[in-house]
Amino acid sequence: MKIYKIFFIILLLGCAGRQAWRKDYNFSQIRTIAITKFESSEGAEATGAAVRDIFTKALIETGISVVDSKVFDKLLSQANPQTPKMFAEIGALAGADAILDGAIYRYLPEKEERIYYVSADGKIGYETSYYNAKVAITARLIDVKTGDVVWANSDYYESFDIQTALEGAVYTVIRPLKKLLNFPL
Repeated sequence: MKIYKIFFIILLLGCAGRQAWRKDYNFSQIRTIAITKFESSEGAEATGAAVRDIFTKALIETGISVVDSKVFDKLLSQANPQTPKMFAEIGALAGADAILDGAIYRYLPEKEERIYYVSADGKIGYETSYYNAKVAITARLIDVKTGDVVWANSDYYESFDIQTALEGAVYTVIRPLKKLLNFPL
């Protein structure tokens, strides 16, 4: 029985995100966040907008206000920020206390594979196998007053379908930030 407990603890530690945050930063001052469209690989461009929408939902559930993405995107496109400080100033102009930015660095949608076999009576048949969808996300929170990154996290999630994998990755990444923002999980 003891070996199972050790295995379970190792499994939990292996699934933990990779969070880092500034210990001297006052996260409780953040009440409004602007979220960028997350960068994504070629062929998965729509995934960046989907991840932004899932982050938006997760933050709204905790009581954080989220800047309308169309407003924020329009301000970004008009200013074409060249520096992190300028990027942060656009977030402040949009009414945000911080900007949530990030990337999807692994995106493998679920796939179906057919396995063919010959039965005992000589007929060819097949079985269908499904492979899990996999998503890995990085996120960082940028203070709009200083332009400094004050929090960063990354995590990886697998599920039977891509929607659940995306939601799982976002929720595992955002959970520690919610705690820092003093909101219930």
